[in-house]
Amino acid sequence: MFTTKKILILIGKNTTISLIVILLTIISIFFIKKEIIKITDKIKIEQKSKLELSKRTELYSIIENDAKIIGQNDKIIENTFIPSNNITEFLTGFDKIGSKYGAIQNYHFETPTASSLSETFNISTISYSNSLNMKSIINLISYLKDFEKLPYFTKIDSITVLSQDKLGWDGSSSITVKATLETKTTN
Repeated sequence: MFTTKKILILIGKNTTISLIVILLTIISIFFIKKEIIKITDKIKIEQKSKLELSKRTELYSIIENDAKIIGQNDKIIENTFIPSNNITEFLTGFDKIGSKYGAIQNYHFETPTASSLSETFNISTISYSNSLNMKSIINLISYLKDFEKLPYFTKIDSITVLSQDKLGWDGSSSITVKATLETKTTN
């Protein structure tokens, strides 16, 4: 039967087995916890990398689009600076606008001077004046609107309108336009 010795041995065996199982469970939990932390850290790093990659891809896309815009406009801007020793393109545009509005033009260009606009680019400024005879102020306004659309860097410094017509500005007028033209410096 059951003696005290047998009961104590049985309790000792069961207690030892229970302690071994508890110890194995604690060790398993410790290792599983370490693995969970490793996997969690790995997932965090992957998510952070994906987010960073997404941001960089978006930034790259923006830069690519900006480069396309700049690339196209770069040529347009470069073409707006005509050579200072050959302004015939500008004069052709001038003449087209003048003939469109029936203006009789007499223009005078000064010698190119170094521009103060930019120290890094070789730009010259050419001062010029244009004396016009026009039939009405409406033609002058239309002329100036078309002049503004010319693809060159030019600035009107002053406009003088004189009219001896009985209609005043609405009649024939003599107009003097003083302006400057920015050009590429040529040697």
